[in-house]
Amino acid sequence: MTLELEREEVVQALCAHYAQDHLSTGELEARFERVYKSADRAQLRTVLEGLPAMGLLVAPPPALYAMAGSTSAFPENEKRFVSIFASVRKEGQWVAARRIAARVVFGSLLLDFREVALPREGLEIEVDVLFGDAKILLPPGVGADVDCTAVLGSVNDKSRAALPGAPVLRVRGGAVFGEITVVTKLPNAARLEGWRAQLRSIIGQVQRERD
Repeated sequence: MTLELEREEVVQALCAHYAQDHLSTGELEARFERVYKSADRAQLRTVLEGLPAMGLLVAPPPALYAMAGSTSAFPENEKRFVSIFASVRKEGQWVAARRIAARVVFGSLLLDFREVALPREGLEIEVDVLFGDAKILLPPGVGADVDCTAVLGSVNDKSRAALPGAPVLRVRGGAVFGEITVVTKLPNAARLEGWRAQLRSIIGQVQRERD
């Protein structure tokens, strides 16, 4: 197993401990920072010191995400975001459709899913950028399957692995003279308790299915 995969497992474990009240928000943030600063496995192993053993989280194989992403059985409802020489930001507690289509032309777009109640089966996002940038924010525990192209532009997948059973956002599209970024980031302070409740729900569902 690579060091990067081990980082993902530690992040998943920290999310589970936070959901079970084993960590405060400050402790969680501090340990997240240690995860990404760990230069080797020895340093990484110290991040979970002092926490009770859980042994719950093992990431499902990537092929499972690929199979989930191949389905076309989405309902017809769709949200569309268009930014042309403008800035569009979707933040806070908004309702996301199962399919989202976004177009950016000489503009910018922010889709923040950190306060969104996501369906367990996830979402499909189609985003195309021409001379602009699009950013998608996810809370820890929610995953992303990013498969986008770039022509004289860039696609930056900074998302972290999903908890088993958690929603996965399938991001497709491309950037031409532009940028697409998908990044995992802690929710705002006001949303932390709601995020903790979502983690508990996901972990509880996985436990019930295993019993």
